[in-house]
Amino acid sequence: MKRLSILSFAVLSVFCFSCSDYLDKQPDDMLTINDVFTKRLETEKYLASIYSFLPDEAGPYDNLSPISDEADFVWTGIGANNINTGNWSPTSIPYNPYTNYYKAIRSASVYINQVDKCLECETVTPGINIRTKAEARALRAYYYFLLIRQYGPVVILPQIIPVDASNTDTQLPRNSYEECVKYITTELDLAAKELPTVQTNVREYGRMDQRVVMAIKARVLLYAASPLFNGNNQDFEDFKNAKDGKKLITNTYDANKWKLAAEAAKAVIDMMPTGLYKKMDANGQLNPLTSYRDLFVDRWNSEVIWARPSTRTNEFTQHAAPRQMKGWNGLGITQQMVDAYHMDNGKLIDEAGSGYVESGFSMANTKYTKVGDWNMYLNREPRFYVSVLYNHDEWPFSGNKTYTPIQLYATGLSGRNGSHDHTETGYLLTKFVSADSDVPNGRYTQQAWIFFRLGEIYLNYAEALNEYSAGNADIAKYVNLIRERAGLPELPTGLSQAEMRKRIQHERRIELAFEGHRVFDVRRWRIADDTQGGPMYGMNVNKGTNFNDADFYQRVVFETRVFQKKHYFWPIQQSEIDRNRQMLQNPGW
Repeated sequence: MKRLSILSFAVLSVFCFSCSDYLDKQPDDMLTINDVFTKRLETEKYLASIYSFLPDEAGPYDNLSPISDEADFVWTGIGANNINTGNWSPTSIPYNPYTNYYKAIRSASVYINQVDKCLECETVTPGINIRTKAEARALRAYYYFLLIRQYGPVVILPQIIPVDASNTDTQLPRNSYEECVKYITTELDLAAKELPTVQTNVREYGRMDQRVVMAIKARVLLYAASPLFNGNNQDFEDFKNAKDGKKLITNTYDANKWKLAAEAAKAVIDMMPTGLYKKMDANGQLNPLTSYRDLFVDRWNSEVIWARPSTRTNEFTQHAAPRQMKGWNGLGITQQMVDAYHMDNGKLIDEAGSGYVESGFSMANTKYTKVGDWNMYLNREPRFYVSVLYNHDEWPFSGNKTYTPIQLYATGLSGRNGSHDHTETGYLLTKFVSADSDVPNGRYTQQAWIFFRLGEIYLNYAEALNEYSAGNADIAKYVNLIRERAGLPELPTGLSQAEMRKRIQHERRIELAFEGHRVFDVRRWRIADDTQGGPMYGMNVNKGTNFNDADFYQRVVFETRVFQKKHYFWPIQQSEIDRNRQMLQNPGW
């Protein structure tokens, strides 16, 4: 994987295409493709280039959290600012990987069609061409999924485009969403047959295997079963190709889609019988805080299904760290997200018996808090303390290092204090931060960005099963396994299907926070109108002169966001609409 990482961008300049011609014709530089696939090293470089298009949300400017109700990233150059204010259009699209994903798809197709020419590859490692062809096939399917989750139904390209293809031949209409899902899952099934069950060689970590492919399939089918795409008879009635009249998203509900999603998730679960990643304390008891914290720090741990090495986790940590730690002080968490975390007794803050106190200062130390902390932050679940840095909290640390409490109030060392680098919400994000990273001295632990992990699959399975077989004992079982690792009691018994649905959605919000799920979860559930627009709250960062100044701890609106129906999908870039006369723009754009 080190070799793949080093070479990942080596051939992009040779084998990438402009944003307007990936369907038009075979690029001139592809005439030498035969030479590439007669050499083992060049063939390996080409496969590495296909992997290199994978998104890396460890980079703050690529992380999708600030375009959900989870977070706010302060810098003016971040694309979330335009999305959140509704200031985007088909000619100006933040977070727009459309062209790059099609480049990756085209490259994968070339690899699949050409790799058998590499006789040297087979001589050195017999059977390698079959395996790597399956890797490229799985990657191609995954890129198509990334496209349809963001843009809705897309064009499925021919696997081979002749060199002499005309513009007319390559102007293609969009496939329906169901056609896209069928194509993706069929390709994943084909790939799985030729891949190892799991990568066991450390040099191969991060590459495709059966578990990864099956996890992708489970997520694809979960999305396909969800309300945005399954039985939505309100939003897409007129969403049809102009020339052939094909309806791009069906309005017919199919309960069997939930069944397929549940079965796909359970197949992954059955491949990982050791269960969730856990850490024990000195007495052999589960330590929920270190279990959840180190899940994202201990590379290739037992819960990881697919992760990729990332040097950008250092960048993420530096952006997240407060100014007092020589960080860039800008990855904020919304008050909505802070309020979502459970109390340590498993109740939500507005539930009877939760014990939640909104105001005042703590008069005693607790397991995770100290005297002088604002009562709002007392007795919360461990995942809260892993993820949220609040005023008077301490930066995560290990060993004998001690840090002074973080000053996020207005005149504090990490507050507004005349600087443009400050959190607008009064909180900073510490999930993904290693306690062993020494930010002041620029020393960081090596980490990986997780694409798929078992905790998500448990929740995928519970959600799909609840829709298909409400009351099934496995629903509560797998949600409770997540809660157990988080140090929370089991769910109440006797929940209705609707109540369980709400619990599962809330559990996803917390367990998978800041991992890139929320922005698409609220869309596929068709609740984004309620969660993504309107006022976003935080603490009053314009107030406070010391830790005891209660004026800081007042809920204020830091931003009023815009969300419209058309925002359920990103627009297709205008240049693609202009180039391909059969391309239909997304509704509302």
